[in-house]
Amino acid sequence: MVWNRVCIIGVGLLGGSIGLALKRKRLAKEVIGVGRTIAKLDTALQRGAIDIATDDILVGAKDTDLVIACTPVQSIVDSLSVAASVAIPNVILTDVGSTKQSIIRAAEGRLSPLQYIGSHPIAGGHHSGVEHAVGTLLDGALVVITPSETNPPELVERMSKFWESMGAKISILTPKEHDEALAISSHLPHMVSSALASATPREILQFVGKGWLDSTRIAASNSQLWRQILQENHAPALQALKNFATICETWIEALERGDFDQVESLLQAGKATRDAVASRHLSG
Repeated sequence: MVWNRVCIIGVGLLGGSIGLALKRKRLAKEVIGVGRTIAKLDTALQRGAIDIATDDILVGAKDTDLVIACTPVQSIVDSLSVAASVAIPNVILTDVGSTKQSIIRAAEGRLSPLQYIGSHPIAGGHHSGVEHAVGTLLDGALVVITPSETNPPELVERMSKFWESMGAKISILTPKEHDEALAISSHLPHMVSSALASATPREILQFVGKGWLDSTRIAASNSQLWRQILQENHAPALQALKNFATICETWIEALERGDFDQVESLLQAGKATRDAVASRHLSG
């Protein structure tokens, strides 16, 4: 399916990559980018991620048939509500937010369930900005679609087909299932990465190597963005961190006892899980 006018609100790494993919795959006749910074929108224009740039949602979303909000999670519903007021009546509205329950709750009574359905592409990186966008970012990536109880099956199917046309694989979860899963797979690693970075004394930094850099890579992500994510999904994130603390206690107890058979078992368990995931990504 080819869209007539697609509006991307927030043309950063993910929004820009979506725009580049739409253009590369010729899935949209026109892509409009909405942002707060004209200079960054100019970069998106120069890179070919969008055809038209504006800092006004009412201008950018006018007569569009697909709107994708790639803004921080706490502004998604406001942005889509404004967009819906000027888009065509059967517009599809979605977002790429990494939390879902709070967004779905905020959308109730403001966004029509015939138009809005949540999405979350599990793709990206610690760098932000459209200058880092790539048109192949979604190729083989997983996109989680989180329909509410009031979304019709037809909307779920159309949203699934859209992301599949962008090269992604689809998983459908409830908003609650999504938030609990991402608290473990995404939000916990970020908290641990940040904690590891801040726990390293400044005088020791001259001795860090690639392992430390690999382990702390995502700590370089936007702290204001991650504050919002953890605020919106704080209960599942807290539980994930508590469960991790329990595992850390197991490590502490094994080391205090000098039980290196247990230490090896813990190392092997971690390696087995890491190898399984790496193998799946390589084969996929």
